[in-house]
Amino acid sequence: MSRLSARRALAAMTIVAAFVGTPDVRGADDELSMLQQRIDRIEVSIGRVEAFSAIKRLQHAYGHYSELGLWHDFADLFADTGIGYYTQGALDREGIRSLFLKEVGGGRLGLADGRIYPHISMQPVITLAPDGQSAKGRWHIMAMLGGYNANASWAGGVYENQYVRENGVWKMKEVRYHAQYSGRYEAPAWTSTREPAPLHYNATDVGRWIVDVPMPAPPGKPATLATLGKRLADLADRAQRLADEIAVANLQHTYGYHLDRRMWKDAAELFAADGTMELGLQGVYAGKASIRRGFDALHSAGLVGAEVNDHVHLQTIVTVSPDGRTARARGTELGMISAAGRASWSQSIYENEFVKQGNTWRFKAMHVYPRFIVDAAQGWGKSAIPAPGPSREFPPDRPPTESYEIFPRFHIAPFHFDHPVTGRPPQYPPGTSTTARARSTARATPPPASARALEQLLASTERAVERSSAYHASENLATAHGYTIDESARAANTLTFHQVVQPVIAVSADGRRSRIRARLFQLGNSAGGGGSWASGIYEGTAVVDNGAWKLSRMDLTRTWTAPSRGGWVRPVR
Repeated sequence: MSRLSARRALAAMTIVAAFVGTPDVRGADDELSMLQQRIDRIEVSIGRVEAFSAIKRLQHAYGHYSELGLWHDFADLFADTGIGYYTQGALDREGIRSLFLKEVGGGRLGLADGRIYPHISMQPVITLAPDGQSAKGRWHIMAMLGGYNANASWAGGVYENQYVRENGVWKMKEVRYHAQYSGRYEAPAWTSTREPAPLHYNATDVGRWIVDVPMPAPPGKPATLATLGKRLADLADRAQRLADEIAVANLQHTYGYHLDRRMWKDAAELFAADGTMELGLQGVYAGKASIRRGFDALHSAGLVGAEVNDHVHLQTIVTVSPDGRTARARGTELGMISAAGRASWSQSIYENEFVKQGNTWRFKAMHVYPRFIVDAAQGWGKSAIPAPGPSREFPPDRPPTESYEIFPRFHIAPFHFDHPVTGRPPQYPPGTSTTARARSTARATPPPASARALEQLLASTERAVERSSAYHASENLATAHGYTIDESARAANTLTFHQVVQPVIAVSADGRRSRIRARLFQLGNSAGGGGSWASGIYEGTAVVDNGAWKLSRMDLTRTWTAPSRGGWVRPVR
């Protein structure tokens, strides 16, 4: 048993004795003081985990807003004194708003028909300052640029950003982009800058406990049991919300892996019995049996021969309802698909709903909005494939709920969440249709009615926070592993972007061990100079070792590799 666990066990016994069977007022005050210290520590710890969640939400929103030309929302992510370092120089918040509205948006919100502008942030490594009021983050960025009947190109590199908690809200303090590759879609390889991007962290710091804060000093005068109980109940609700966010993200990413392998039975089991599925313009499938039929409308189950069916899930933003019973998630899905001798790129936005049944989250309503489908050999400069309609062989239960066109037409899938800084709904271009948002009352854990109940709630909240912190520490380790491989390849004069994405992280009950599943989403130039894509699956484990989280294994199974254009048809055996 660790010293902290032993101290908790001792505290539990003495607290119960102090409030149930002893007249020693001084002893009761001492135990109240110890209890208050533990609650003080939990509050700091929860704030740190909330910081990680908020920073990831900020950066992912940055990608979603920029992709759709929502330039006011994009600029409003920055702090009052925030700075963005772009090609045009260092710009403050209003300079950023003006630049992108004019240069990219042509003076208006949104994008012109035929234009694409995904700027996808992935692979975070976040380090929090000791005071918990500022942070730094490293991200890979991949941009897909150009338009139909025009040009198509790639660009990518690394963001090394700074974030600050200003007036109680996390905001972007400094955004610095370090370009590392670019190239025309039709080029046989990417052009590398060969310039290493700085690292804001040391390898030894990546896995340190993000909530490992010292026990605060004893209070001058302990609070009453009733006051502590109410405060702890509020903290327990915050801790549960963090745990629910992680559970929903894990569920969404797990679905992506089932989709890759066309594991239709397993995918359908992730839905509630009355769940629905709406994929683009193919109609609505209602109920598990019908959803299973909807998957068959996509393709028969399982992969055959050299087929590739990768669906990379990125920029996932989860919003748990105030009552904690439902949730929403928005994210980006990149498809790299080959079947029947044809290879295609696709990109979609998902806006999904979830419901908590007992302690298990399930899909309540899946709604996927395709943005573009293009032939992999031609790219988005020369190809635009319409979204498929309802299947005749496996007809849906209801027609599509919306009617729209995809690339080369511009369309915005409505956002479920308000702006992470301003708290306002998105500022859409005129004429954009939106959807009504359901509201719920806030969950309210009742304050514990006895000292024993308070100790039980305190212990469960401590475990919940430790498990949430373990999730973020494990993701830091897994993604930092990818950056280490990048730098090793660069030292060998090879361009590699070993992007570790789409994590599903299961943390043990005691919060001291985690199992990690993640996707390798790799691009680069081979030793012979040609560009290539590669895919694979990581299965890893992280453990607590000498006060820090560390990887104990990270095993990679490569699934396929292919040239940078023309299709993914060479699976690795």
